[in-house]
Amino acid sequence: MCKKMLNFLVIVFLFSSGTVLAQKKSISGVINDESGMPVPGANIVLKGTNNGVITDFDGNYTIEFSEEGILEYSMLGFVSQSIPTNGQTVINVTLIEDVQTLNEVVVTALGIKKEKKALGYSVQEVSGDVLTNGSNGNVSTALQGKVAGVEITTTGGVGGNTRIELRGNSSLTDNNDVLWVVDGVPFSAGDSSDGGLFNGTSNGGGLLDINPDDIESMSVLKGGSAAALYGSRGANGVVVVTTKSGKQSSGLGISYTGSVMVSNAAYFLDLQEQYGQGNQRVYDENSTSSWGPIFDGSLKTSWTGEELAYVAEKDRLKNFTEMGVSSKHTFSFTNGNDKGSYRATVSKEWNEGIFKNHEVDKLNYDFKSSYQINDWLNMDAKASYIKNEGSQRPNQGFYSAVSYFNAMPANIRLVDLAPGYDIVNNEHIEKLYTTANANFRNPYFIQEQTVNSDERNRFFGNLTANISFSEHLKLRLRYGLDNYRYETVSGYLYADTVNDQRPNYNTSEKFFSEENIEALLSYNNDFGEDFSFGMSAGANKMNNNSDELSSSSGKLISEDTFFLSGAEDASTISTTEDFSEREIQSVYGFVDLSYKDYLFFNATARNDWSSALPADNNSYFYPSASLSALISEMVEMPTWISYLKLRGSWAEVGKDTDPYNTTQVYTLGQGNYNLTTTSEPNNLVNSDLKPEISSSSEVGVDLRLFKGLLGFDFTYYDEKTKNQIAVVSLDQSSGYSGRYDNLGLITNRGIELMTTISPIRKDKFRVDLSLNFSKNKGVVEELSTSVDDDEFYTFLTDNDGVQVRGTEGERMGDIFGYAYVRDDQGSIVVGSDGLPIVDDERQVLGNIQPDFNGGIGLNVTYKNFSLNTLFAVQQGGEIYSLTEASATGSGNTLKTLSLGREAFVVDANFEDGSANTVLVEPEAYWEKVSGITEEFIYDASYMKLSEISIGYNFPVSTLGKKAQSMLSSARISLVGRNLFYVYKNTPGTVPDASSYSTSYGAKAFDFSPVPVSRVVGCSLNLKF
Repeated sequence: MCKKMLNFLVIVFLFSSGTVLAQKKSISGVINDESGMPVPGANIVLKGTNNGVITDFDGNYTIEFSEEGILEYSMLGFVSQSIPTNGQTVINVTLIEDVQTLNEVVVTALGIKKEKKALGYSVQEVSGDVLTNGSNGNVSTALQGKVAGVEITTTGGVGGNTRIELRGNSSLTDNNDVLWVVDGVPFSAGDSSDGGLFNGTSNGGGLLDINPDDIESMSVLKGGSAAALYGSRGANGVVVVTTKSGKQSSGLGISYTGSVMVSNAAYFLDLQEQYGQGNQRVYDENSTSSWGPIFDGSLKTSWTGEELAYVAEKDRLKNFTEMGVSSKHTFSFTNGNDKGSYRATVSKEWNEGIFKNHEVDKLNYDFKSSYQINDWLNMDAKASYIKNEGSQRPNQGFYSAVSYFNAMPANIRLVDLAPGYDIVNNEHIEKLYTTANANFRNPYFIQEQTVNSDERNRFFGNLTANISFSEHLKLRLRYGLDNYRYETVSGYLYADTVNDQRPNYNTSEKFFSEENIEALLSYNNDFGEDFSFGMSAGANKMNNNSDELSSSSGKLISEDTFFLSGAEDASTISTTEDFSEREIQSVYGFVDLSYKDYLFFNATARNDWSSALPADNNSYFYPSASLSALISEMVEMPTWISYLKLRGSWAEVGKDTDPYNTTQVYTLGQGNYNLTTTSEPNNLVNSDLKPEISSSSEVGVDLRLFKGLLGFDFTYYDEKTKNQIAVVSLDQSSGYSGRYDNLGLITNRGIELMTTISPIRKDKFRVDLSLNFSKNKGVVEELSTSVDDDEFYTFLTDNDGVQVRGTEGERMGDIFGYAYVRDDQGSIVVGSDGLPIVDDERQVLGNIQPDFNGGIGLNVTYKNFSLNTLFAVQQGGEIYSLTEASATGSGNTLKTLSLGREAFVVDANFEDGSANTVLVEPEAYWEKVSGITEEFIYDASYMKLSEISIGYNFPVSTLGKKAQSMLSSARISLVGRNLFYVYKNTPGTVPDASSYSTSYGAKAFDFSPVPVSRVVGCSLNLKF
């Protein structure tokens, strides 16, 4: 594999180094709009070549060329212009706004650029500038609130994992991964990880390797028709990333983008600070709960043996966290001529989390070039090296610092807990405020004892040949490679009294490689004045290999032997190797027809053969068809209607399964006397397994009014996914715990609406408002297998029995838990002890699906100033606050003050209907209620200020002669993220990043996540 990489790099750099030297001419100028405002980012290209530049923030440009020709000036939303050079040295251009946006071009499947008017399906494109407004280094979270129909949840803090759903959940087994494609090549998002209910860390995986500063645009392909050409891998939607290319500049073009951000933990569970350690209002320094007396400042004997003032230790978790500082610096170098261009980038990013020693650092090198070798051959190449390092990712779940602080009596001081241990006989011994117990630990000790680190070294790139046989017939040949090595180390440095197998050491090393070989032959031509025709046929071969070696030490001899061979007993050292290989062979084609440039038809077809499926069922075919009609061009419309387009599409796509789910495989091991042993997997394979099939249809309308001042893009979609691949339970007598089978039908129906409003367009002053809205309803229509006839599928069950289910005939994601027993009038029923009675049967208490999601963006420009804001919105859905429930029984939550701390009578009735008259202690009441799920169900609605940036473009002419000779543009911005929530209903925590995991079922739980941070900082952009 190293040889392949070396050969690939040699080819890339050899051909890209062939820069043709010729006597150059240059033209400079300024591009403004009709109001006199400069147009940054406009494209200037010498027609028929790859020679092009873009304008700076002040609308200035300079382009060099060796031969006279025609310059083409273009910008999204404006009418393109073509102007002959004719020996001119200065050309100033005024671009006229294209209110009909007829020529808007977007990147679609296979990286093919198409006019948006010709598309019969919804595609939403996000520019690189919009993506990086908030200086967010995580490309997936930077999408939040910017695309209709996209729901994003996060966990784990800096470098944590992200869940992205396009148009709802279509799988019972979380087979919802979106395909990421970078410059035409699939980009693995693998090796992400989630925390567990009890323990674990979150890792964002491969998506952290994408550098947002390198992105030119991102196209989100949500529907089956949009993504059908990507086959089974695109069944859950595709994000097509186009990175920035080289542009010609006067000499070497250099740009710098830098940012410094500061983050602080901001959102915590609401805790009470009035009562401290003890039980039934009596102080007890050995108690693990806060049912003691009210704080009065008197001296009491602490758990340390000292006499201390009896007061609350306020903001304990907040003070335990640290201020995180992140900085990023990116340098880009571009150049080119009328024969070719290149862009080279180096970027370094340091990210500190809010917990001690939590860091995620990234190093990116990227080189992208294009070269016109002769009249019929153009070569494109891309090579990227990424190094991503993470360390001390914080634990989540029950055994995390967050959970331990929430369960801790309110008067326990941080200064007494720190540093978490005492040194006894050269060993670190945990400082405990109570007896040794897995549920009551010292967070400082856990932080020092736990070790984890990970490192991924990645090479990614492609080599593409574009061959023009004629003006109409072209061939594209592409080789793409995604290759990385991923290493992890984890373990515990010190012994403790909870687990006798500590300290221990674990390590793993994984090699991943994916190769894609692609050919696409395309023919395009016009027939007469009315008809245009395009036809393409192609093939792809994907080979995916993974090999992982993992080793564990068992218990180590001592704290000083944190390595594999430091095991106390050599027989406890274990090593396992896992490997997998998958191949998908594909053929595909598509046809484009247009009539009078206002009626468009597109049809696609693809067939995949997957090695992961049985030979009899490994071939699956999926077609699509779409139609687009520009009504505003077909018939005369009122003057206030600038643009009207109707569209519709239908598609069918498939999904395969993981390798080795259809053929029995065995695990090799070593037994007594060094004999080789084999063991079967827990789940029985199924040789008759079929691919999942998704059929989808959508209709939509695009409308622009009042010369583009108001615009609407509306979509209705209907998706059905059958043959769900999942594991169904088997009787223990079978020898297996479950079996892979096809079961069930899931439907997702919904609407998407994108609205743009430009209420102010004046000289040097402009206001633009964008709103996106999406509503999805996912239903389990059918649920049946050849093994049993279960009426529901369980996504997740917590340790108290709360479940997230998919019930046949109902919406996906019902939350089943325990409720109060109530009488016919709805009153709570209590037992003879005066405490609420809990219904033994689980009941539906809510559903995780929101009523709708949305985003509100505001963009204001005035002279050289700009303001960009983004609000993210969710309305509806429910969430269970296990965080609050867990801390309520110990008297720590604010909720436990709602009925006072004196004995009271619960407002309820006895089972015979008579009024309750029994006094109960608050401690007994809340300990009982903490196990009643109903009490902790909250509305998951929220609205937050997700991003804000205030920028200023420095007029280069005012910066002095020396600066003018060096700089072409300069911009500084103040940036904020997650600054505040306009409203939310959860008890201090936040509903959009509150879980320990990104799995579908975990969305129902607010449970001990890494606290969300409020982030502020500044960024600087310079071009030389």
